[in-house]
Amino acid sequence: MTAPQDNPALHLPLPLVLASSSRYRAQMLAEAGIASSIDPPQVDERSFDELFDKMLPAEFAMLLATKKAESVASRHSAALVLAGDQVGVLVAGGVAMQLHKQPVVDAAVDQLMAMSGSTHELVNALVLMNTLTGQVEQGIDIQRVSMRPFSRVEAQAYVEEFKPFDCAGSYRLEDQGLMAAGSEFVIDVQGEDPSGVLGLPIPLLRRMLAAMTQE
Repeated sequence: MTAPQDNPALHLPLPLVLASSSRYRAQMLAEAGIASSIDPPQVDERSFDELFDKMLPAEFAMLLATKKAESVASRHSAALVLAGDQVGVLVAGGVAMQLHKQPVVDAAVDQLMAMSGSTHELVNALVLMNTLTGQVEQGIDIQRVSMRPFSRVEAQAYVEEFKPFDCAGSYRLEDQGLMAAGSEFVIDVQGEDPSGVLGLPIPLLRRMLAAMTQE
């Protein structure tokens, strides 16, 4: 993961607090040259699962991101609180299925097999709250990820080697560079920037931070 090279550094009016326990998002902020501290939200994401079929994916992702931001904002009186949520969506047989973090090998392999030879969407919602002024910025980023057809044996070997249990969809884009040539699952990504696949679309965040500082 690398930081964008053609964006000037932003002067933030308040400290940035990342409402997340994700080491990936924290690392991406650091690599983008955006200083932050971490305060994980107290939100049970799975408790909202029943709402997925009642909302558009972008609405659902924004709901979760907002709940996370609100959870952390109450603990900071003068900060920019950043929260994000990524919802993976696979349409199979005309039915939208939400992709989850799968904590065991068999479940992760099953989920990967459902994605074999298909295209899924990763819908990112970002919420930025100024706890001093009450200003809120929101943004949506969508990535379309296509995978080649692969076998259960390949999926099993990948999960056992890379253990992607902390990732929705049971795979990591950054693992592709560590796989043998030709064995990679992802064959195409369509979106503004690869950082969106990793869960924190940096160009979108920079626009939101710029809008926040211009108010």
